[in-house]
Amino acid sequence: MYSVGKTDSRFMDLPGRFVNVFIGAGKVDSRRLTVGLTEVHPKTAMKSHAHDEMEEVIFVTEGHGVVDVGGSIEKLEPNTAVLFPAGVPHIVTNQGDEPLRFVFIFNPPNDFSSIK
Repeated sequence: MYSVGKTDSRFMDLPGRFVNVFIGAGKVDSRRLTVGLTEVHPKTAMKSHAHDEMEEVIFVTEGHGVVDVGGSIEKLEPNTAVLFPAGVPHIVTNQGDEPLRFVFIFNPPNDFSSIK
């Protein structure tokens, strides 16, 4: 099996957001990356965090907001990609009245075991 749909993805209801993991830490595993979808609730900011040993890239598909990456404030809107370097704190804020949705990719894989 090399493909997985949203209904078969690993779903997590995390503070301020929903996460679906499609590749890695789910039904389709990868030794090199994790791919999924995050939906940040309207008018909500995710908790500041960093991934010490992994890079993360997000690609915004819907919504509007901002992201603070190591003190640099970046605008988020559809068709925008952002790199979160390993060890750099970042926080995503949905400033809109609709969900902010983005695809995420981690390298190496993220099993989400440290998320509370």
